[in-house]
Amino acid sequence: MPLLGYADTDYGRRPLRAVAADFDRYRDWYATDGFFLDQAACAPGAVRHYRRLARAARSRGGRTVVLNPGVHPAPGYAAVADLLVTFEGDWAAYSAAPAAPAWTAAHPPERFCHLVHGVPAGLCALAARTAALRRAAVHCAVPGHGPNPWSLLPPVLHRKAS
Repeated sequence: MPLLGYADTDYGRRPLRAVAADFDRYRDWYATDGFFLDQAACAPGAVRHYRRLARAARSRGGRTVVLNPGVHPAPGYAAVADLLVTFEGDWAAYSAAPAAPAWTAAHPPERFCHLVHGVPAGLCALAARTAALRRAAVHCAVPGHGPNPWSLLPPVLHRKAS
């Protein structure tokens, strides 16, 4: 399993140099072999910037590059990242979210990820089935709420850790 370093891209507003410094720090501190680029832009006009960021990540040993716009971005982003986070939000929004856009059918489901928080007890399996129906083979559903809902483990992992 890849160990990813984190870099906030501020929706494309952070300069390449600042994001690359994050890559260097995580690589030096933790010997990461990939990078999670959070708060990624989704508009077609920023694809070029993210292409440069991905090149910088790969030049620093990043075998895996994850972009997290949290929504389906313009189709050009699929050529930039190994994994696109095409949903990040709470269970209510996930339940009402539309189907994946047609362009996603040209890519394997393993290239798409959904991150869902606030999932009610007992509905994590439904969240997994929903992700599969929406062509996202990678997913994480957690019960957490608030400013850091990711601080709680998914129920399946929690049972294994106990």
